[in-house]
Amino acid sequence: MASEPIELVCREVVELVTEYLAGTLSPDARARFDEHLAGCPPCTAYLAQVRTTLELAADLGAASQPPDEQLAEQLGELFRRWHGERNS
Repeated sequence: MASEPIELVCREVVELVTEYLAGTLSPDARARFDEHLAGCPPCTAYLAQVRTTLELAADLGAASQPPDEQLAEQLGELFRRWHGERNS
């Protein structure tokens, strides 16, 4: 006798979202995840938020470069002036 797949609850979706996005869930677990999302707007919104967060974090990582020497010196000078004014 084949048993019915157990429906996921929201807590399980939150715990599995990283694996879902990485594509590492088993086909059965992914199907249950997708089925839960189809009927749960809050979990669908949560998944969208996680995706957006990951995309923004990736964009930040790609955009972050160390400042060139001139900019670093200018920032240092601004800090020294600001720090000196605060301590005066």
